Amino acid sequence: MAVCTKWCEFKFYTRLLKGTYQNSRTVSSSARVTSCAHGEPERKHKKYTNTVALPRTDFPLRLDSRKRIDRDNYVHEKCEFSTLYDWQRKHVQGPEFILHDGPPFANGKPHIGHAINKILKDIIIRQKLLQGYQIHYVPGWDCHGLPIELKALVGETNLSAVTIRKKAEQFAREAIADQKEAFRSWGVMADWDKCYFTFDKQYVKNLLRQFHRLYEMDLVYRDVKPVFWSPSSRTALAEAELEYNPAHCSMAITVRLLMQRVPDAICSFIPPHIASVFALIWTTTPWTLPVNQAVCFNPDLSYSLVSIDGHSGEMYIVASELVEMLQQKLCRRVEIVTTFPGSSLGGARYIHPCRSEQVQPFLPAAHVTTTKGTGLVHSAPAHGPEDYLVALEHSIRIECFVDEAGCYTEDAGPALQGLSVLSEGNEAVMTLMSENILHSEQLVHSYPYDWRTKQPVILRACCQWFIDTNAIKQKAIEALKTVKIFPEHGGSAKSGGGLLAQLERRPYWCISRQRVWGVPLPVFYHKTSGTPILTESLINHLCYLLDEHGRDFWWTLPLDRLVPEEVLSEHAVSLDELEKGQDILDIWFDSGFSWSSVLNGQKVADLYLEGLDQFNGWFQSSLMTSVALRGQAPYRAVFVHGFAVDAEGRKMSKSQGNVVDPLDITHGGQDKKSEPAYGIDTLRWWVACHATEHSNIPVSRNVLEASAEAVHKIRIVLRFLLGTLHDLPSDVDVNSEENLYILDRYLLHLLLDFNQNVSQCYENYQIKRVCTMLINFITNEVSALYCHLTKDRLYCAAVNAPERRACQLVMNHILETLTRTVAPVLPHLAEEVYLYHPCKAGVRLFKSGVVKPSPKWYQPEVEDIMNLALEVKQTLNKMSPVTNTQQLAATVFSSGETLTLLKMLQEEVQTCWSQLTEILQVSSVTLVESGSHLKFNVELAETSRHLCGRCRRFTAHSANEPCDRCQQVLDKLRVTI
Repeated sequence: MAVCTKWCEFKFYTRLLKGTYQNSRTVSSSARVTSCAHGEPERKHKKYTNTVALPRTDFPLRLDSRKRIDRDNYVHEKCEFSTLYDWQRKHVQGPEFILHDGPPFANGKPHIGHAINKILKDIIIRQKLLQGYQIHYVPGWDCHGLPIELKALVGETNLSAVTIRKKAEQFAREAIADQKEAFRSWGVMADWDKCYFTFDKQYVKNLLRQFHRLYEMDLVYRDVKPVFWSPSSRTALAEAELEYNPAHCSMAITVRLLMQRVPDAICSFIPPHIASVFALIWTTTPWTLPVNQAVCFNPDLSYSLVSIDGHSGEMYIVASELVEMLQQKLCRRVEIVTTFPGSSLGGARYIHPCRSEQVQPFLPAAHVTTTKGTGLVHSAPAHGPEDYLVALEHSIRIECFVDEAGCYTEDAGPALQGLSVLSEGNEAVMTLMSENILHSEQLVHSYPYDWRTKQPVILRACCQWFIDTNAIKQKAIEALKTVKIFPEHGGSAKSGGGLLAQLERRPYWCISRQRVWGVPLPVFYHKTSGTPILTESLINHLCYLLDEHGRDFWWTLPLDRLVPEEVLSEHAVSLDELEKGQDILDIWFDSGFSWSSVLNGQKVADLYLEGLDQFNGWFQSSLMTSVALRGQAPYRAVFVHGFAVDAEGRKMSKSQGNVVDPLDITHGGQDKKSEPAYGIDTLRWWVACHATEHSNIPVSRNVLEASAEAVHKIRIVLRFLLGTLHDLPSDVDVNSEENLYILDRYLLHLLLDFNQNVSQCYENYQIKRVCTMLINFITNEVSALYCHLTKDRLYCAAVNAPERRACQLVMNHILETLTRTVAPVLPHLAEEVYLYHPCKAGVRLFKSGVVKPSPKWYQPEVEDIMNLALEVKQTLNKMSPVTNTQQLAATVFSSGETLTLLKMLQEEVQTCWSQLTEILQVSSVTLVESGSHLKFNVELAETSRHLCGRCRRFTAHSANEPCDRCQQVLDKLRVTI
């Protein structure tokens, strides 16, 4: 290295490591004159350059965009990222840590949500590996379902089931390849050749068998119930497949229903001239009125018979608490004639709103309230869960006049047949009932939409397969009490948060879907009775056919191949009497059984980690299935993260044009100036700092720049630490404490405390706090304090001087601890450090085993000494008339315990070479015992010594000679200057 380069590097590190303990005031003119008076021109000092042990390393200080990409690829290959998972499964003997991977949909390119999820998982498993755990992490993909089918069939219609399945499978495989390549490039540790896929034969066979097990346990049944139905997708949907549109607009109407039989309690209050009494109902779904089957009332409420505007021929029944609201809505005078208990409505009858020949009952129901409406609720059991339960209680046959396309069937009548209930059908009903509508209004409210088509859904009764959640729910709630939920902030999170709340209010789980891209629901039906045929022998036969004919066997083989003679004999039926089921299993049922396939049905995962939306999805389906079949939760802990938003807090979507591609972050966008390649380190640091404690995770140019700056700050300090170790002998006793200064011991004490705090944060998955603590520790304790205060000892003491080797050993411990702290977050950077580490030739960090700080580093007594010394330093800096305190001589007056502690740092009364002068960064320190009541007092004076041309301290006796210490070093080097 050239002389000028060395001096530039020396000055660079001097500026870099100038910390918060150094007075930052501008040097005055007089101070500059003083400096020159004692020194020599700068160029005269360059002759000592080759005698100074400056930091030396080939570790690059800065990487431009192109080099970042090259470095990422190089480290990935050189440090064997692709084989690390397999290596640790064979060589690590510690306890197993299981992170079960929730399968992402194979429905498109990798996106920023994938980066958040996979990188968080990788941070956790890498930290566990460094703690000595053997990692069990098998990535997987959810390969079935509507999201994939819709994308695979864009612009295509009228395709056969087999063609649809072929296209969907091809699309899924292409998406898996793209996503897998991205996950691999981000450094995610896994065996990417041994993933699990929900369309694999073994996985599908397991699903068929588990479905049969549930059926045999009476936990699966077939029934007609109202389910969320997507007319745009023509299939039933699970709650997890919905998104709620808060801006949905519905037409809400107040309708009168003519009473056919009024309650006896009010008959005497109806004058003879009153021709009609009406019940008033309010609904936001006028399209359900044609299938009205009852009006529900609450027996515990009070109801009133009222007149409106004194109309002589009509009276109305409404809940007493809602009379005033009705008056305000109608802008008409509503007068109460009499009030009566709700129980009096039992036995009352009314004329059907759309079919005058049909008389319907009033039925009691607890779900009727007075929060809105009229206190009388129109009931259409085919289109509402509460209505359905009331119908079951009173043995009312469920009627449904809406088909799979969301249109009225012929049962609704010729005026409505074929009309969409969500558009023209809704308007047609209101036209038919116009004379009985007292009021209509536009109501903006939250309404469920199909999460893929972005179109509204309806509740529609149809024959579906269900899991009996009522039989499982309480056991699942009990199992959840033993599960830890992370992050642990917020009252709801501590009790299981959204998962517990969703579980408690879940009515039932519909597991059948009316599509073809999925696992066939393995049931045949008796054509006449509808009785399902489902036996163990049938399942075994279907699994055999799956192996022999592939995953499309259900759609390609004839009925006589699908149903063996054994099954026909068992049920005493002929083949002609059977028909094949056309449904597939819900994809949440698919993925909910991943624990059974990936964990061999026996193990319990230490952690499930997914986004907040999985409280109502995979977290719940996994819990329900595991509790049902083995009586316990499939996980010991659950970690939830949020979703990426832009700088304005908006959810990312293609329609808004605010989507950030993770590939653009790592490799740069089209315009490299506005979208530079930040590299893998920046992407991972952004995830670590933002994804663990926020429901909304901001990603913007400013946020990414801040992340890149933080990574560079870490890189600078690690580079400096590497440079200080360039001549550390391999045979030095790394545990030697004999020559450690108090400052050295103090730093080790802080390092131990830092490591313990970091470990605790990692244990609680507080990764953001780890990053914050790391930056603070590097900036303050490492850079501004230790590196800054020891640079004279490190650069200018004799190479083999015990005090210099002691400093190097501490630097080595710091580097080891910091590298291992940052390694789970930035594995590329950590392994790169090991590639350039002078003492780690050929060592791979993640294969280097467990390294723990020595408990001997815990020395609280040195903390008292250092706190006092730093307090003196702070006082000294405030008093100093110059920035460079090295040109000052300090006299410290103290007594008693304070003097005793200071003497631990300086035995002599006056010296230039004590530990205290190193800490105070002055030319010399004189300790004087005083009788003052003050803790200590400091006096400063311009030193009489001269600037040493070698160490740049004011310690020389004359202007033309080096100081005594430097002269001894030069004598040993036998250097003639």
